[in-house]
Amino acid sequence: MCGITGFYSYKNKMNTKKYYEAHKKIAHRGPDDEGFLYKNKKNGLNYLIGDDSIKELNNKELIYEQEASSLILGHRRLSIIDLSAHGHQPYIYEHLSLVYNGEIYNYIELREELIELGYIFDTNSDTEVFLKAYHYWGVESFNKFNGMWASAIYDEREDKLLLTRDRFGIKPLYYSIIDDNLIFGSEIKFVASFLEKKYINESLVFSYIRYAHLEHSNETFIKDINSLEEGSFILYDGNINYKKYYNLEERENPNIEQTLDSAIKLRMRSDVEVGALLSGGIDSSILVCKLHRDFNIKTFKTFTADFKEKKFSEKNYVEDTLKQTAYNGHFINITAKNISDSIEEMMYIHETPVRSMSVFLQYEIFKYVKENTNVKVTLSGQGADEIFSGYTNDYFYYLISLLLEFNLALFIKEFYIIREKLNITNFSLIKRLLIIYFHEKLSKKNKYNIFYKEIKVSGYMKKYNNFFKNQLYKGLSFSALKEYLRDEDKNSMFFSIESRLPYLDYNLVEEAFSLKSTEYIKSGETKYELKNIARHLIPKSILNRKDKMGFVSPQEVWQREELKEEFDKIFEDIHENGLFSFLDKNVIYSLYVDYQNYKFNDWTLIWRLYCLYYYKKVWNIEEKV
Repeated sequence: MCGITGFYSYKNKMNTKKYYEAHKKIAHRGPDDEGFLYKNKKNGLNYLIGDDSIKELNNKELIYEQEASSLILGHRRLSIIDLSAHGHQPYIYEHLSLVYNGEIYNYIELREELIELGYIFDTNSDTEVFLKAYHYWGVESFNKFNGMWASAIYDEREDKLLLTRDRFGIKPLYYSIIDDNLIFGSEIKFVASFLEKKYINESLVFSYIRYAHLEHSNETFIKDINSLEEGSFILYDGNINYKKYYNLEERENPNIEQTLDSAIKLRMRSDVEVGALLSGGIDSSILVCKLHRDFNIKTFKTFTADFKEKKFSEKNYVEDTLKQTAYNGHFINITAKNISDSIEEMMYIHETPVRSMSVFLQYEIFKYVKENTNVKVTLSGQGADEIFSGYTNDYFYYLISLLLEFNLALFIKEFYIIREKLNITNFSLIKRLLIIYFHEKLSKKNKYNIFYKEIKVSGYMKKYNNFFKNQLYKGLSFSALKEYLRDEDKNSMFFSIESRLPYLDYNLVEEAFSLKSTEYIKSGETKYELKNIARHLIPKSILNRKDKMGFVSPQEVWQREELKEEFDKIFEDIHENGLFSFLDKNVIYSLYVDYQNYKFNDWTLIWRLYCLYYYKKVWNIEEKV
């Protein structure tokens, strides 16, 4: 797990000192080592070091003492597999050079396959497997990898550069063409270092304020900086040649539990200590309880956010799991002060405004792990809700889908069960179904009249004929899973911790999407397939929970109480000075006053405007006139 940076141009050269200063901005992603590929004035390649490179390489030259170059690839290393100097990058094999961020969990199986094909291996690292697999299979190797990655491969023979990213975008990769130069990196802050000015992307602001969408396209909040789309690669030869290498396919005869076990087993491969983020929900509880029962792991650390507000605490549920497993549970108390103290740092770390305070909870957990334990890898239940249908809104999409398929008997049965489960009236449920169904046709309006103009936003691809499964696919490929993946990457890597997501093993995802729509929800139970696995595995108190909290915080309470003074100050500043010219500062302030007087209840909108204020301030974002 690491961070990568790069510059490549057929016309210009990069000042190495300037490059290195920008490269150091992602040092947190890899504190253990760094290395560089550099094209010299004779068009030969040199492999150089930086100030943080391992001592075994101190005989090499420093990157920032070289002349300007048309090609520089940089790497920061967080050592997880093969902790020796053999894991140093860039890694070279024949005419290929690789800088790589991520983990290929099935690297042992692929190495054995490549050995049978005649390859000889010098290291125990997945990095060597990655490059030699590419050497043999080319871009088809990406479909053989089970893991997460963002990588750059330079082909000296062809004088071309290839950038690629894993199937679901777990690992980030940003790029921009600036003055005919390709500049890319694991974080926006590296790429943005080479922009004279940073301009706001109006379309992204509209999507964020209007829909709470953040990671739904290849654009970012900064104009001209893009994110490489998941499951794709770019071949750069002076032009951007984009190609998708992965499309979600369904499987016959899925065996969910067997595939989940395989995903967990692969993600426990590590040469450093592994822990887990544990909530009071079934997703992370399944992972932890399986480690204890099925993998016979006797000692293990878990990490949970907790609050003094008992309404939001899941401590009792988590303690039930800890009693069953005898694992070492760590509870991290989160307060409103944590939020106000770290808001500016969070905007810098995340490089975008955020959807909710849950991002801060995760940040505080990883901070605790870094400062108090030797855990370098964590498992997380991220992705289970999206692929197995775990959200309350999924009920409504499911009922609509049953109606559209004229499955009236099942619709009536599920309608009354779900109505009772949600404790709402027939009228309220029918009203909700109508709102959901017509949402896409009506929701592009300028809600609350905050915007002075209508702004075009991107839509999402419909993959299925089934209304319900299209909603699941939207959650996987459009929003909000991509946003949660970004959050987890930024938070974990800021503290030099690798986060692994068993539920996003591509085999498990494909098996989950192979289920019929009627297999996701049964008798009012969401995540029916997962709950079947959980029935004789996790504590009954968690399995039978009636509420669904997820990764929550007392955000709504804090905004009107502990954080009110700070929110008042920010919205008064917005009222006086505005945010951006396309946003009506008077409407924003009026909504905020009504909110604090309990006449307006969209507290999530208030939060998004608050975040946008700090994002603009921290990143010194301007408008392009």
